[in-house]
Amino acid sequence: MSHVDEASRQLSRSGKSLYAVLELKKGASPDEVKKSYRKLALKYHPDKNPGDPQAAEIFKEINTAHAILSDPTKRKIYNRHGSLGIYVYDHFGEEGVRYYFIVNSCWFKTLVLLCCLLTCCCFCCCCCFCCGALKPPSEETAKRSNQQNVRNQPSRTGWYEKRLGKDKMNRKC
Repeated sequence: MSHVDEASRQLSRSGKSLYAVLELKKGASPDEVKKSYRKLALKYHPDKNPGDPQAAEIFKEINTAHAILSDPTKRKIYNRHGSLGIYVYDHFGEEGVRYYFIVNSCWFKTLVLLCCLLTCCCFCCCCCFCCGALKPPSEETAKRSNQQNVRNQPSRTGWYEKRLGKDKMNRKC
């Protein structure tokens, strides 16, 4: 599981942590997040810093950090999986985050690999096509089997004559 955690947090390590953007320690209370956001938003607001593109970028980062850390669900996902978890959450929702990290875990990949090797299901299509078990029949073979099916069907003449006989009997009466 540590490999998955490391891979998922690599995205967070490439940029600044959301807690660092808001100048907070990890695990800060929602009130501390709100206070820090307000203080930094006033400091870097584009209206207070006209013509400073860096202040506008910092302001965007502050808004993004606040939006994630103020939402309990997103904050929980961010604390557990980092920025990659938030990216997956934005695209697939909360259930998608859980399934994404389950499928990408080492134990799940090992389980799937073992099941494939033990049941030979990963080689089934290849082997069956090679040995001919799933190979489609040739045209000649298909024609012969269709002709045999036509020959083996019971004749309808007996049934038809019996039906005609009953109709004649019904007409006489």
